[in-house]
Amino acid sequence: MQDAIAIQRLKTDIAVLRQHSWPPEHLEHVEGLPIYYGLQNEVEQYYLQWKELIERAQALCQPFMQDEVLDAIHLPSHLNLPLFFFHVDRIRINKTRAKESKTFRGVASLIEKCGQFDTDQIFAMQQWLESGDTAALVAHREFIDLRTYVFQHGQSDYTRTRFYVNGIILGVEPHFKLVDAREKPRKQRSDSYQDPIADNGVWKVFAKHR
Repeated sequence: MQDAIAIQRLKTDIAVLRQHSWPPEHLEHVEGLPIYYGLQNEVEQYYLQWKELIERAQALCQPFMQDEVLDAIHLPSHLNLPLFFFHVDRIRINKTRAKESKTFRGVASLIEKCGQFDTDQIFAMQQWLESGDTAALVAHREFIDLRTYVFQHGQSDYTRTRFYVNGIILGVEPHFKLVDAREKPRKQRSDSYQDPIADNGVWKVFAKHR
């Protein structure tokens, strides 16, 4: 209970700071996206405004019985903290077709989550679920997913992150390079789900065995 109250207080403090200090006006930004960047010292100055809130979040979200402090980039997105990266050589912005997927064992719970379907489709879904103990319904919703790949100086691997909700702040190296690949969406992976038994224009529903 204490933690729930502390998290609510933290979220309120984050919302207040966002109101007064977001977006960071003195930094460069990628047009149309909440991606901001500047030289290390500029970003470090801005980071100081958020430091106390980030550290509070790390303390509250610390996994039980673990000594290692949770990395700030792994904090829950619902806290609405911007993500900070330092010593960035390069970022790549990618646009990918993606899918949200949900599995259901009942038509009522599916309709509650996915909305209404035609009567004959509801009947087909019900019939399928009654056909055996392992019968299930898998609902897919397609969306466009935007991600950044962040390459930091001296690190052999990149960090892949979503940024659209919380925003991202980059402290960049002098030779910083920004690769915007939004105009070239990555190919969708081949899909084993075909022939939906229901489709309401947003969600496609497939008959599957668990």
